Amino acid sequence: MTKNYEPPLTTHPHAPLYRVDKAIRAAQQRLDAAIDAKRHHTSQNLAFEVIKEAREGLKKCEQLRATKIRELVRQAEKNV
Repeated sequence: MTKNYEPPLTTHPHAPLYRVDKAIRAAQQRLDAAIDAKRHHTSQNLAFEVIKEAREGLKKCEQLRATKIRELVRQAEKNV
């Protein structure tokens, strides 16, 4: 379950969105790991809680990315 981002996630370490995009990748990995753990463990309640927290973390990272993009657009408009 991967999402396409506009603009795409950056891999250049000096890009302004690099830290945010790195957090999104980490959140996606945590979510994937939680889903895998749910398949292999019997504690379904704990697995659901972990998946819920991982999804919330991913949503927060995506919101942070949108905020950062808006901030960069404002700075670019101000500099023009």
